[in-house]
Amino acid sequence: MLTRSLLRLGFRSLSRTQPRSIQQVRCFSGVSEESAGDSGMLPESRFEGVGQPFEQKIVGVLSQSLDDSEVVLAKDGTLKVSEDYYKDVLNKAFGIGGWALVPCGEIKDLAINEGGNEKEFVTLIREYALYCHERFVSQAFGETSFYPGKQYYSESAEKIKAVALARCCKDLGVASELWNKRWTDSWKSKYAVREWVENTSNNRKNQLWRKKNEEWSWPYKRTTYTKSY
Repeated sequence: MLTRSLLRLGFRSLSRTQPRSIQQVRCFSGVSEESAGDSGMLPESRFEGVGQPFEQKIVGVLSQSLDDSEVVLAKDGTLKVSEDYYKDVLNKAFGIGGWALVPCGEIKDLAINEGGNEKEFVTLIREYALYCHERFVSQAFGETSFYPGKQYYSESAEKIKAVALARCCKDLGVASELWNKRWTDSWKSKYAVREWVENTSNNRKNQLWRKKNEEWSWPYKRTTYTKSY
């Protein structure tokens, strides 16, 4: 039903060609206004149904409290939940197939040539819109760093989609605790610790975060900071 509705609103299918080199990735940056209509851009009617509240049963699922065990701690101290968490909540609230994350255009890159030399990586971005029960909910960009020759392009494309999904779900109140600094600080004080560690592969030292019930794994090892003069 949702697929038919999106087609009725004027969505077009996107090319699924995967670039194999950085030159091919860069071609996505050249989408002009004239070609936008053929590149999967969202139609003007995309905001139909916006501003209408969902029934209380759905609201209850979306606004459920975030369990501490669902939180993932990144080494830089960022707290997040998995992509599967967002999908599970949306499936419970709207039913499988009752929601869709629709691309608003092609993948673009933000690579910059410095001194005529190619950078080691490029930042890939793509905008998505979230629809639930045929209603426009939110629109956001997803991005990731892509290292040509070291990563699969398809995996980077999935990361972009996951970031956009998390940002769109923010407007639905899903895992809203992650955007509350007081809540995140409280979680860290209970479950995490920040320590000086050394990366044994390059001997660099930095302050990183880990869960209290976990230990550092290769290439990191705990160390002390010595100030040099």
